[in-house]
Amino acid sequence: MRHERQIELLRRLKDVDPHEPWPLAPHSARNPASAYADPRRFEDERRVLFRRRPQMLGLSAECATPGAYMTVDLGGVPALIVRQADGSLRGFVNACRHRGAPVAEGAGQRPRLACPYHGWVYELDGTLAARPYAEAAFDDAPKSTCGLLPIFVAEGYGLIFAQAEEGEDLTADTALAGAQDEIKDYGLESYVLIEGRENTWKVNWKLILDTFTESYHIRALHKNSIAPTYSTDVSLCNTFGPHPQMIGLLKSVFAEIEKPEADWQFLPHTTLQYIFMPSGLITYQRDHIELWRVTPLSVDRTLVRTSLYAPEAPATDKARAYWKKNLDLLLQVTGTEDFPLMEKIQANLASGALPELIYGKNEPALIHLHRSINEALAASAGCPAA
Repeated sequence: MRHERQIELLRRLKDVDPHEPWPLAPHSARNPASAYADPRRFEDERRVLFRRRPQMLGLSAECATPGAYMTVDLGGVPALIVRQADGSLRGFVNACRHRGAPVAEGAGQRPRLACPYHGWVYELDGTLAARPYAEAAFDDAPKSTCGLLPIFVAEGYGLIFAQAEEGEDLTADTALAGAQDEIKDYGLESYVLIEGRENTWKVNWKLILDTFTESYHIRALHKNSIAPTYSTDVSLCNTFGPHPQMIGLLKSVFAEIEKPEADWQFLPHTTLQYIFMPSGLITYQRDHIELWRVTPLSVDRTLVRTSLYAPEAPATDKARAYWKKNLDLLLQVTGTEDFPLMEKIQANLASGALPELIYGKNEPALIHLHRSINEALAASAGCPAA
């Protein structure tokens, strides 16, 4: 983040009382409990939000070299992202054109892609290379018509995006909706993947994102972990199109603004979270990047992938242990404090006993996120507004 932008953000804190909730949205908001528990709405969300909108998949480091690939789910569409020999990325439906088996699992590195069912072989660009021992059986089905089916992929500013449907105009700029003006300053293109871990939680996907949209909960929920160092009343909220940004503040930030303005430093006192509706968020954590990607499995089950990236590959065991400890601590807090409570909230919402949730004026990023979700659903033909 440019120093001028850091100064601009610190100026917004200059006359703020650190013990009073701020900033406040113009109004509180209400969202029906069914937004988290209605299976029909969930199917609308998967189709409209996860198939037809850009999905942030990870940093470029996920597919760093030619032949590197990753597999993802895009609203129920199995997708495969592959780094090409020329350094570009391509995306495909992860299904063999013969009988539909996936041609890759997880993530890895391959010179070619081979179906495990009958051994059909594909080049990295998706063209069909061989049908072992059966070319004559398919002589009326030209190889040129049997390549992997493409999906839309874009890369920029060190981030990978994909879209299963209606993505003809997909670029990193359209996906970021203005956030690129800040994202570009982090130099994410050079970051390396340290580790990614996956867990499945019995929650609606939106509850995962909700966790990161406000600092109001830190005082109570995290009183024995991170609360002593964080400001729980004051945060900063910005928006980029449908995407909210929530900037959590360490208490030390208020001492920073007592210094001469020329000496101000913002980033060492913050946790910057760019929430990309609907697929997840990236968090700037002073010396590394965290990325959370959500994959909705059902109305009340979500696969969550958490990845940690560093500016350079660890060169020593001490450095590797340092990054592992960071990821361990992150997942310990969310895995023992945040997400288990979200599972209980999901059960309450699914009971039908609670008609709605109320988002406070002190939760502006949360309000913006759900407004964006509801507006996207309402704008799609056949999807009722929540």
